[in-house]
Amino acid sequence: MHEKTIFGIDIAKGSVRSKERPGYAIAILRNGQVEHHRMISLHKFLRMAWKEKPRFIAIDNIYELASDKHDLVSFLQKLPHNTKLVQVTGGKVLEPLVKLAKQHGLSFDRFDPGAEALACARLAEMGVGHEVLAFEDKTIIKVSRARSPGKGGWSQNRYRRKVHGHVRQKAREIEDYLNDQSRLKGFTYTQNVIERFGGYSRSEFFVDAPRSMFHISSGKYGDVQVSVKNIERDALAFRPLKIRKRDHIIVGIDPGTTTAIAVLTLDGELRMLHSSRTISVPDVIEMIAEEGRPLIIASDVFPTPNTVDKIRRAFNAVLGSPDDIITTEDKIEFAKPYGYSNNHERDAIAAAASVYRKNKNKFEQIKKKIPHGVDADEAIAQVVRGRSVDAVISALTKKEIKEPEIEAVREKTDDETLHLRELLRRYVESIEEMKNYQDELKKELGLKENKIRELEERINRQRNQVYKQLKKEKEIGIRDKEIARLRSRVSENNKRISFLNERINKLKTVRRLEMSGRVLPVKIVQAFTKDSILRTCEQFGIKKDDIVLLRDASGGGSTTAKMLSNLGVRAVIICNEMSHAAEEELFNLNVPVLKAKDVNIQFDSTEELAVINPEDIERAVNEWNKESEKRRVAAKEEWLESLVDRYRSERRRATKG
Repeated sequence: MHEKTIFGIDIAKGSVRSKERPGYAIAILRNGQVEHHRMISLHKFLRMAWKEKPRFIAIDNIYELASDKHDLVSFLQKLPHNTKLVQVTGGKVLEPLVKLAKQHGLSFDRFDPGAEALACARLAEMGVGHEVLAFEDKTIIKVSRARSPGKGGWSQNRYRRKVHGHVRQKAREIEDYLNDQSRLKGFTYTQNVIERFGGYSRSEFFVDAPRSMFHISSGKYGDVQVSVKNIERDALAFRPLKIRKRDHIIVGIDPGTTTAIAVLTLDGELRMLHSSRTISVPDVIEMIAEEGRPLIIASDVFPTPNTVDKIRRAFNAVLGSPDDIITTEDKIEFAKPYGYSNNHERDAIAAAASVYRKNKNKFEQIKKKIPHGVDADEAIAQVVRGRSVDAVISALTKKEIKEPEIEAVREKTDDETLHLRELLRRYVESIEEMKNYQDELKKELGLKENKIRELEERINRQRNQVYKQLKKEKEIGIRDKEIARLRSRVSENNKRISFLNERINKLKTVRRLEMSGRVLPVKIVQAFTKDSILRTCEQFGIKKDDIVLLRDASGGGSTTAKMLSNLGVRAVIICNEMSHAAEEELFNLNVPVLKAKDVNIQFDSTEELAVINPEDIERAVNEWNKESEKRRVAAKEEWLESLVDRYRSERRRATKG
């Protein structure tokens, strides 16, 4: 592995989510020299990585290499063991690459992938960025048969014993190696064995160390195969290349369905802003602990929410919530200089920024009073916690005088020692904070367990009562459905009865008119169609010698005319013109067709029943009969004339011939 070799990479063409395979621009930093490669495929890039084995592969967004976590894990498995993938723009929260480069004195053409790749490499060289961790610092080693022994007789049993013996032998070799390495490097491991006839069928080693700490390779060794894999994390993790100094911070929290966290330094700079719907209280505590030592924890509402107070007690921080609720206008003013993505982040920033503004002048006065060389943040922290400025300056000054040699030694320690000490101190502080929070959770758990027991007893008392009530409600529901069905049926029957009663009354009225002899009922047909005729037959009945009135006579033809004739009607009264075919058919069937204006028809108020004077209809029918007789005579004369004309024509042709 080349410790000073760093690969910077940026996508130059295509996308990992498209069908076209992407091309990458590569910048290689090697001993101060820069080497550029353009339009390199991912496969070729991996070959270059195995050849050079760089310390870092730096990129501004890891999802330019893979479309999702599964693909990214596959990519990381293909890298050399000691090569780290670094996302220079941050961990879970990303910063713009241009802004980050400018902060570190770099400039580049953001439209040139090669220049962007070089910027990533240089930032990683400066220790900027987060290592992408997809695997735990644990490894699983599996030793198993390279092939299945199958079924068989004595010979097969001998072969099975031989294979199982080889698996056991290989497992013991790895076990001896791990024993030696664990004593030298201080890791532990556990072993699970499945014994079979003649030895082992499988042996698994769970090692509490990354794969890079020992040299065991995957592969086949005759009848035995060995698989060495890192244990994948549930979610990606990001570890900063440089451990940030754990200075004092101001934290604003907006709890609720969506929890937002804002972290400010004592200089008022935004260090971290995050919001999530799925984050838990322990996750919030861990996230805050990674950013520094919380001096003041605040919310934007009064009184302070219980969740915020729990987090504050976990860090033994000072409560900085306002004495009253911050208005929306003030929240916008506080958060505007920092920028935010949603209202929850705005409220978290407003909580932290309001505390900073309230104490800004106080912080500046403390910085002016303390002598050179005294830790300003520590002095501010002690004053905020209640000590006087003079007492703090006196205590910190004595501490500086008593430990000059220790400080000199610390300055001489190398980067690795500083890193480990800082990491250890951070873990100790986190453990203490977590212990305090754990004690509080245990108390809450005890109260909740008592509450659960009370509720379970109440549930047991009410269970039988609820069961009876549910059974009763079910029976009532079945009964209500049956009642609704019967009511619907009764309603339908009532409608049917009303219709039949109305029909009976109409039929009675018609019958009385027929029996009276003073007037004759007229059966009204709305249209000259089969359906309309049948409807009138059903409602009033059309029998022999009835008089029928056609409201609309225009739609009928010879078929409907025959239908009326077959019913034996005495006469047909029409209100408008009838088709020639229908009229001709009724004439031939000797059914009188009378016009409504020639007879005096009287209607009732609903115009569903009509009557006519017998004398009027008798007179109109007689007149129709006279006209019909004339029409028949004229027709017969016309027929005779045509017959004579035809005979004469035939005679003339015969004479000429």
